[in-house]
Amino acid sequence: MVYDVNVKRIKVQLCYLAQCQEVLRQMDPQTSGLTEKFAAERALHLAVECMIDIGSVMIDGFIMRDPGGYSDIVEILLDEKVISADVAETLKKHVQLRERLVRYYDKVTWTEIRPMLGDMELYTSFSEQVESYLKQELGADWLA
Repeated sequence: MVYDVNVKRIKVQLCYLAQCQEVLRQMDPQTSGLTEKFAAERALHLAVECMIDIGSVMIDGFIMRDPGGYSDIVEILLDEKVISADVAETLKKHVQLRERLVRYYDKVTWTEIRPMLGDMELYTSFSEQVESYLKQELGADWLA
């Protein structure tokens, strides 16, 4: 079967995800300043957006079932063996935080954000698993 996967978009999103990861890696979980909190919130929010955008592009391109929302995108990626159960579980927590950051941004506290700063492996694992799936489905030249 020939797939129409927007690999260019996926590559851009993977690069942006790496930038979000770098910002978060530089964050000190013990800080409590307003600027640091805003930076962490924005980087966490955009990291989730990147992963969900990548998932959406893959779902469309590989003609997987239609998602009903962000959490469903994670479930589809898990069901289709794009990502592992561990990555899916952690990503679901980040999706929940993303909703709070978007809808209830004035109520999000450092207490909610700090644990997410320790999830740096999520971004690396997600990227590696997506790249592995693309290589498996599209061949080694998907990077070209």
